[in-house]
Amino acid sequence: MRCACGYGREWHELGTLRCPDGERGKWRSPPAPRPDIGWREIMRRDARQRAADYAAEHAPYEPPARLPPQVPARAPSGPEELASYQGRQAIGLGRRAVAAGWRVQALYARAGDGTELCCIKLRKGNYRAVATWTRKAGNVGKSSGWSADLAYAWQTDINRAPIKLTHTELEGIFNV
Repeated sequence: MRCACGYGREWHELGTLRCPDGERGKWRSPPAPRPDIGWREIMRRDARQRAADYAAEHAPYEPPARLPPQVPARAPSGPEELASYQGRQAIGLGRRAVAAGWRVQALYARAGDGTELCCIKLRKGNYRAVATWTRKAGNVGKSSGWSADLAYAWQTDINRAPIKLTHTELEGIFNV
């Protein structure tokens, strides 16, 4: 016989049969062997499980479902849709770029989960750059909460991949 705690009789206190973990368990007899299950049934059950595991492992990949965007990328409809906390971020970077002779285009988008994206595209001659900021869902209409995300710069006359920069490094190329 075994106790409900899983330990055998020899591990319990003498006389009281108190369980080793301090609780008193209920003694029960081991389950009777099932005579209706033979080795053939066990082999069939194992084969079915292996087949199911193989099918699950080799199933074609299906990407997770994505929600459609709440706001597709477009020009911002107001200052609350631009990363502009204390005149820095997209507003400040855009103003410095315009002062240096760059053409600036601002974009705003909101993903299906409510995450917001602010982007500015910069252009001067054969130089191009882009900078993005993101804001967590639930901050729509506030001026704060934006965090710097990505920045890239490249030249159109050179066949080379864009260079990843920080937003501060991006400001350094304005005097080109």
